[in-house]
Amino acid sequence: MLAPDTRQVATDILRPPPGYTLDRAVMTTYSLDLEVLLALPLAVLAHSDEAVDTLLEQPLLLLQALREETDRVHVFVDETGISVPRLARELYSALEPSVHPVRAPGGGAFHPKVWVVRFASDAGGSVIRVSIASRNLTFDRSWDVALVSEGRPSESEAVPSSAPLADLVRRLPTLATESLQPELGAELQHLSDELDHTRFPAPEGFDSGLTFHTLGLGDGLTNRVWQPMDRARRVLAIAPFVGSEGLQALSASGAKERMLVSRAETLDALPESVHRQWRDLQVMREAEPEEAEDETAGRPAGLHAKAVIMEHGHRAYWFVGSANLTWSALAGRNVEVMAEVSGSKVYSEGKGVGIDRFLEAGFAELCAPYAARKVEPADAICVEAEKALQQLRDKLLDSDLGIFCAPGEEDWRWELVGSLPEANAVQLDYWPVTLNREQARSPEQGLLWQLPLERLTTFVAFRLRATTADVADLTLVLKLPTEGMPDGRSDRVLRMVISTPERFLQFLRALLGGLEGLVEWSGVGGDSGGQNQDRGGGFDADTLLEDILRAASRDPERVEVVRSVIEDLADAPGDAQVVPEDLEDILQAVTQALEGRAQR
Repeated sequence: MLAPDTRQVATDILRPPPGYTLDRAVMTTYSLDLEVLLALPLAVLAHSDEAVDTLLEQPLLLLQALREETDRVHVFVDETGISVPRLARELYSALEPSVHPVRAPGGGAFHPKVWVVRFASDAGGSVIRVSIASRNLTFDRSWDVALVSEGRPSESEAVPSSAPLADLVRRLPTLATESLQPELGAELQHLSDELDHTRFPAPEGFDSGLTFHTLGLGDGLTNRVWQPMDRARRVLAIAPFVGSEGLQALSASGAKERMLVSRAETLDALPESVHRQWRDLQVMREAEPEEAEDETAGRPAGLHAKAVIMEHGHRAYWFVGSANLTWSALAGRNVEVMAEVSGSKVYSEGKGVGIDRFLEAGFAELCAPYAARKVEPADAICVEAEKALQQLRDKLLDSDLGIFCAPGEEDWRWELVGSLPEANAVQLDYWPVTLNREQARSPEQGLLWQLPLERLTTFVAFRLRATTADVADLTLVLKLPTEGMPDGRSDRVLRMVISTPERFLQFLRALLGGLEGLVEWSGVGGDSGGQNQDRGGGFDADTLLEDILRAASRDPERVEVVRSVIEDLADAPGDAQVVPEDLEDILQAVTQALEGRAQR
């Protein structure tokens, strides 16, 4: 936190400590890119540092990672926040059990960016790692901030400072727009109970524990905005979006020195009275063009961090998390989470977390003084057009839309059912996310699609386009209730990727080595460039038996993973047989050998 140029890779938060395995990850976000979530299990399990775009080029690895880990990772996202993917992929259907749209009870946004990760040890016991951040689960190149800590649940009395975070996890089923599986509800309850009894230490340099603040879990707006502290001498506030009400909450502390870092367009919109109160106004310096790699071009960038540092007496208090300095964020309309830590403001012997220390550590070099600009009034026609887009989006959220599936003569019937809202001055198009956006159609073109089994999905993309003004389209993905959705969609995708007996045997041998073996086989992160995928070799029963026995002696669970893949491929429809007939006999021999060794 005190080194602004330090980068934290998000997947590191999910990687287990030595001797532990990932048991459960609960993640909350305002916006979600399905492609990021698609690559996340593989990046974590295979310990790959490859970019998401590189991992997405390995559909077989992605699918197997999802098969092994997707039931352990659950994402709760604002119901408006699922982005339309750049590319159509059959694998999106594998994410459906892990993605849960939610709605803020106060009528605003579900906005927290919290990761709660539980790691289990074979020796018993668990470790819980928590990340409170300003970053969504997206491709954004924005400048963000995160606070990460881990602790061990105890059987002693509850920890009051952790109670607000435990309450958020406990409340997630009530915020979800769909009914969760009872098993997941029970797991969330268990995790929240452990959070209630876990004390989280502050990062290095701070001498307090973590205290969590959760906003917006009530039934409506509060009568006052949340104030981090009621007294302070000095304040540094960082947020991309601010308003007069939010800044007033900080001004009420009586701080004489106030520094605000925000976006130029945000500061442009503030009244002159606020400019007079916050005389030290700063913006983030624009990044050099060469810092944006080709695959990240066009993605959101700039300031996205939310943090407030307040000094009182000899101490500095940090508040880090998701809340912007706006009325919606601080008065309970949005659901937000902030983490509080504190320490001495004076830098001595490598310690000290005051504002001056943070600025000198490099943050000041990232900022530039704000220069007031002339603001042109918004075009009334454009404002009305954007309002119409948002109104239609809200009607979609409140509609009774669903999906009905039924087998057809060749492909499956996938039909959008329910009442579509009227779209005055707005063109509405939709399509299943497993198809390209070029295949989008309007409701007038039909609500019934003929889709192969592997492209059936509960995720539906919508594009809203204004017809009266040239404004940006509004796009979103909704996860809709579905009737008649068949099982075995991921098995069908697996069958598509593994299309020959030779490729199956190559994959099987790699699978025996775990995901690390799969990564080596595919060439991801290495120099082989995926050339190992094309190695020849027929079915050698003796060699394969030795490979399975060797893997079973080291990790017996790998045999069950192999058996699961074989059963799924054998059951999946297809013209060509890819599983050798004698393979089941080999697995049975391995099982008998393992049972005999256990009896000895």
